[in-house]
Amino acid sequence: MKKIFNKIFRSEFNKNVLILSSGTAISQFILVLISPVLTRLYTPEAFGAFAVFLSITAIIGSNINLKYEQAIMLPKEESDAYKIAYLANYLNFIISLIIFICIVIFFDPIANALNIESSKPIWLYFIPLATYFIGFNTVLINLNNRFKNYKSMSGSVVIKNFSMTIVQLLFGFLKLLLDSGLIIGQFVAYILGNRVLRLNVSFKYKEMISYKYKDLKTVLHRYRDFPRYAFPAGLANATTLNISNLLITSIYSVNDVGQFSLANRIIGAPNVLIAQSVSQVYYQKACEEIKIRGNCKSIFLSTLKKLIVLVVPIYIPLIFVSKWIFPFIFGLDWVDAGVFAGFLAILMAVRFVSSTLSVTINAVEKQKIGLITNIILLFINLATFGTAYFLKLNILNFIILYSLSLTVAYAIFLIIYYKIAFCTRQ
Repeated sequence: MKKIFNKIFRSEFNKNVLILSSGTAISQFILVLISPVLTRLYTPEAFGAFAVFLSITAIIGSNINLKYEQAIMLPKEESDAYKIAYLANYLNFIISLIIFICIVIFFDPIANALNIESSKPIWLYFIPLATYFIGFNTVLINLNNRFKNYKSMSGSVVIKNFSMTIVQLLFGFLKLLLDSGLIIGQFVAYILGNRVLRLNVSFKYKEMISYKYKDLKTVLHRYRDFPRYAFPAGLANATTLNISNLLITSIYSVNDVGQFSLANRIIGAPNVLIAQSVSQVYYQKACEEIKIRGNCKSIFLSTLKKLIVLVVPIYIPLIFVSKWIFPFIFGLDWVDAGVFAGFLAILMAVRFVSSTLSVTINAVEKQKIGLITNIILLFINLATFGTAYFLKLNILNFIILYSLSLTVAYAIFLIIYYKIAFCTRQ
């Protein structure tokens, strides 16, 4: 993989992508290597519960800062960037506390609504802690990205996935809390990953507490479009990406959620391996180019070409071979996951390119467009599930409809990102 990258990527931009991708590559290698063991230690139902936990925490945690963390890249003054970071973390703490109170009060109704096959899913209590650490993680990532601490960002990903797999294997082999072992491992990963990200930034809780509302009022007002537009857009996007596991549970079964989540996790690995790293570096470079030239068309076109070159050899083979590879690697219990993966590969190929460049919206401060596109994505997602429910489609036909409808949407959005890359930020 590194040799391929070296042929395609040769600038400082590309070296930064390599740094981020190398850490992600190691972590993904760990996950792929351990997955066949985990699928034999845990049942599809346990993976289904894990997927539901990840879906809930991802929807809330990725938006818990009201998207103020995305503004950390924009100020010229470093002090203003830290003010935004502290403001975001204040919001994170308050909302996580509210979530905890709600879970304590409404534990039984929430457990019944999720339809998890467990009389007392204790992992529900982990949700507010997980959402806090996810929200804090997004703050730290943007701080590190601003200061080009790509080695810290890369190392954090490695530590997260390595610690997660160790804990998950330990609980699996010892047969402890098999319904929550996967979740506990993920929780440990959040803690250790954030610890690494704090090493090279000056985020200090004492300093955060010293700031009062009047000290943060300026940045709160200056970047108010992020909670007004980027937050609902991000919420819609996170819901689109993660609500599938929750709705599959209600329409089909927890076993189907487990099959779908494994297929989604493995087939989506290249997105995690490459696309996220490219997106982080692209966003930083796009912001710099906008400050100098007024638009980011040069870096957009350059990144687009590289992504297209990468996507074909990664995803096209997966469309044809995944239905044989999955049961061979993960066990005969995962035949359906292999079939699902073949259809999801089409969607992932287009999402690979489109999602990577979607941060163009934030770089040019066109959050309204981001809100609209993400509402459309959410509508398509819900409409797909509604169609499956009323037409009583089986799980495979649902996967086909789901993949094709979202593929078309992401292709259209890519055209939109192309056009706004040429716009001048006001």
